[in-house]
Order: sequence, then structure tokens, then C-alpha cells
Amino acid sequence: MNKYFIKKVLFSILTLIIVITLVFFMLRAIPGGPFTREKPLPAATRERLEEAYGLDEPIFMQYVIYMGNILKGDLGPSFRNPGYSVNELLSTGIPKTASIGFLAILLIIILGIPLGVISALKSNTSIDYGVMILATIGITVPSFVIGSLFILLAQNVDWIPVGGLDKPVSFVGPVIALGGYSLAFVSRLTRSSMLEVLRQDYIRTARANGLSESKVIFKHALKNSLIPVITYIGPMVAALMTGSFVVEKIFVINGIGKFFTESIGSRDYTLVIGVTIFYAIFYIFMVLLVDLAYSLIDPRIRLSK
Repeated sequence: MNKYFIKKVLFSILTLIIVITLVFFMLRAIPGGPFTREKPLPAATRERLEEAYGLDEPIFMQYVIYMGNILKGDLGPSFRNPGYSVNELLSTGIPKTASIGFLAILLIIILGIPLGVISALKSNTSIDYGVMILATIGITVPSFVIGSLFILLAQNVDWIPVGGLDKPVSFVGPVIALGGYSLAFVSRLTRSSMLEVLRQDYIRTARANGLSESKVIFKHALKNSLIPVITYIGPMVAALMTGSFVVEKIFVINGIGKFFTESIGSRDYTLVIGVTIFYAIFYIFMVLLVDLAYSLIDPRIRLSK
């Protein structure tokens, strides 16, 4: 098991290096640059800016310098936010994005899994149909539609803010819009997985041996039915904790999603790569946790050495 995780960590580091390299060179292959304006800058001014930020060096030398700075934890200066480093911008944006993502994850786990279990246990009843109708709506309606509808409704309610995160109640809209799809998907996935497990022979054997229904459901059926759910939740957590560009734009939240969209439009190379690094590290970490969770939930699953 230790060899397995060492191998996974090494592959994760290699994956991260490949991601950084691809993004670095792809950004510079796009026409334009950080100092391209609708009204062109004077040639002398542009040359001084490029020299100040090291963009006058050969592209391979820029890559070597940048990778060396990353090893020291320095993500570089923001080209379109003078006076700010990428580290500073991320440190201001990550807490806001992560707070919304964390609350959305809690909402999904607390409601999504129980709703899926109840729907499976009450299969082909009005409860099951009601949950599945709501889940289908949640999957088919995009987050920007949910966010826009919430803002329209909130405009008629004085105590619900429609932008920013100034009050605790202001988290309601972004959390619902961000977690709506995943909440519906987890409910459906839990239901289908639970139904499949309940049809297995070992569940019938457990019932035939006189185990109480609660033990059959929670000790045997639920544990095994959560395996595909965890497979989805791992990447989902990474996606939610790193923000939604659309949701942050609708609710006027200065998170990393907003920084990312603005940095792409302005060709802010270092900020784009900085956000990408943050997302990639979080995603890789969640994949490693999912692998570990498999063996903890179901002892029959053994991690290959």
C-alpha cells in the first residue's frame, strides 16, 4: 500500500509539471499579450514593461525562470494588477471561493445521499417519484439559470442580498446555484447504486440470517453503495472548492473564479497559471483521497502494490 501511494504521488507530481508546462506554452501561443491594448501602447513603453516582467527573454528561458520561482513558492507578479503578486490575489480570492464550495459540499452530502437512500428504499412510490422529479430538474437546469432566478426572487425580499458575501444569508444564493447540479446528481447516483446493492445475494443472505433491517441497510447495503458516489464526490469537491466562474460572476463575488475569467481575457499569464496550479493540486489531492477511501469503505478492495 505504501509503494502504491508513493507511486501515485510521483505520478501526481509529474502530472502537475505537465499541466503547468502545457498551460505555459499554450498561453504564449495565443495571439496578443498582457500589454496588448485596443489602443496600442507606445513601442518604448511596451518594451520597458516586457523587460520589467521578463517577457523579453527567450520563451524557454522564461519557462526555466518561472519553474524555478514555483519551486520557491513564488507564482510571480500579476501583469494586469500592478503592485499585486499572484500569491496575494489568490490569498484574497481562495477564502471566499472555498467558503461557498465548503457549504455547497455540506449541502450535497447532508441532503443528496439521504434523499437517494430514501428514494431507493421507497422505490416506485410517490416519495421516490417526487425525489427523482426534483433531481431531474436539478440536473437539467444550469447553475446560471438557478442563480439568475434566485436574484429575481431575492429582489422582492429586503433581507436577502443579491450580491457579495457581506452577510451570512448572502451565502444562500451562491451555495444553491453552485451545488444544485451535484446535489441532484448525487441523489440519483445514490438511489441507483443502492437499488443495485439491495438486489445482491449477500443482502438476501443477511436478511435470511435474521439481521434487523437497519443493520442490513446501514452496515451492509449503504457502505457498498457509496463506492460509486465517492468516485464522483472526489472530483466534485475539487471543482466546488475552486469555484464556479459563472456563479461568482452572477453574485459579484471576488473569488478565484472571477480572477481566472478576467485573467484569461487580459492575458495575465501568471495569474492564469497560478489558478490552474491551485485547481490541479486540489484535484490530484482529492483523487488520492478517493483511492484511500475505497479501501476504508470496502475491505474487499485492496490497493495494488
